Amino acid sequence: MSDATREPAMQGGQKLDISVKVYPVQDGKNLLANASVTIGGCFAIRGVRVMNSEKGAFVSMPQRKTAEGEYKDICFPTTAEMRKTLNSAVLGEYQRTMAKSEDRGSVLDAVKQKAAEVKPPVPGNTRAADRGGR
Repeated sequence: MSDATREPAMQGGQKLDISVKVYPVQDGKNLLANASVTIGGCFAIRGVRVMNSEKGAFVSMPQRKTAEGEYKDICFPTTAEMRKTLNSAVLGEYQRTMAKSEDRGSVLDAVKQKAAEVKPPVPGNTRAADRGGR
């Protein structure tokens, strides 16, 4: 899980705080991650998804299925500027989260490799102090 906060400029020169938490999915076919977005510290959107397609990763807003079987977004940006800001915040945090995961994986691999190089002690070749005796 990762958390980032952005403050894009909005109409009238106001700053809008957008906080994103990303939860990567391990074995998803097209689903790369789930995300939560908090806007202005007072409006939270859960169920945002980072999806994979032939054109690359994209952000999918929470949806519901209608009686006709169509999917409709429950909430969504109403301006192109807000859509661009929201998409870049979510995708940017997804990329940072994945980069951190790769870094952690590299560190863990190095630790495992170093541990494999350390030779275990030979049985019977311990000092009395090591055995708890005097």
